[in-house]
Amino acid sequence: MKFRPMPLLSVLTLLSLGILIYLGNWQYGRYSEKLDSDPIEETLFKLVQVAPATDTSGMAQQVYGIIDGEAVWRRYVPGRINNQGDVVLMLWDATSGTEPVPMPVSEATDTELTANVFVREASKQGFGGTNQPEQNIWYQFDGAAMLTNLGYDPQSAPQVVEPDTVTIRLASDLTRSRQTENPYATPVVRDPLPPERHFGYALTWWGLALALIGVYLAFHHSRGRLRFKR
Repeated sequence: MKFRPMPLLSVLTLLSLGILIYLGNWQYGRYSEKLDSDPIEETLFKLVQVAPATDTSGMAQQVYGIIDGEAVWRRYVPGRINNQGDVVLMLWDATSGTEPVPMPVSEATDTELTANVFVREASKQGFGGTNQPEQNIWYQFDGAAMLTNLGYDPQSAPQVVEPDTVTIRLASDLTRSRQTENPYATPVVRDPLPPERHFGYALTWWGLALALIGVYLAFHHSRGRLRFKR
């Protein structure tokens, strides 16, 4: 076997190989962490009766999110627990797709569900889209502003009612739906990507590392710098 590596190409390949392996190991680490993480505690949930507020003619507030790796719009409506007390924001359902599907609050009905009731602080502005209250669209959750947008007196930190499961409807055909675990049912929102997605990313990075090695060896072979026979 004869091998005369090209210095600059070898250095760049080694650097790229290290980065690809690091990214693959990092994604696999996230996969392992999520497999070992505890599920939502059952003790957080309780059976609650929520009546949608009838003193508003507004539209459901649409909040962008990710569930099971899919982009969705979570639709929140105002309501009262046991038909009394302060107005809360209840997750009614979610729609899949890039564009939200408007829904009048009046379409929501009284419901009994297993949910977690807690105060959710307003999210800080990130790299996502900008909130559009005039269109009932929110990229960062802001319960006080959402209630104000619905015509209620603002509350510094209103409660939210998050069911343990959420119905996701197909935006193009609302009659088609599925139910899944609600990742937003805890005060600290969990990473919405499922563990399997991280494992797939790890395989992708490792696969690119192997492909880089193959290209590196093939290039040297084509230049006569790598020979397996005398």
